[in-house]
Amino acid sequence: MTTPPEPALAAVLARAFHRARAADANREIAKVRREEGGEGKEHLSYEILLPPTEPLRHLLEVVLPRMVYFLDCRGAKLPAAAGVFTSIFVGEEIFFVRAGDLLEELRRLAGLAPGEMVARWGAASV
Repeated sequence: MTTPPEPALAAVLARAFHRARAADANREIAKVRREEGGEGKEHLSYEILLPPTEPLRHLLEVVLPRMVYFLDCRGAKLPAAAGVFTSIFVGEEIFFVRAGDLLEELRRLAGLAPGEMVARWGAASV
């Protein structure tokens, strides 16, 4: 039996627009890239593997800074980060959440504005 995620993580995962088995990740990511991109343009998947212990802490302390840096370097402007979705691996499942939706949830939990995240972790921060 799987333990239900803590409420804040459940709120993040509830933003998923698609879910699938992790075993089918390659096929599902390719499908979502095409569907989200449309018109022959594929969207980018930012893949996240959540650890079984303290997954929310991992999202806030590890993923958020790296993701903000990556998106800023690629020119995917926050808060929307258009053209990017996240593929979040949680146990045997994969959750697809638009990057802007994930950033909105994490920003709210961290108490930061989009500009603060870019100033703190964006390309110019190094």
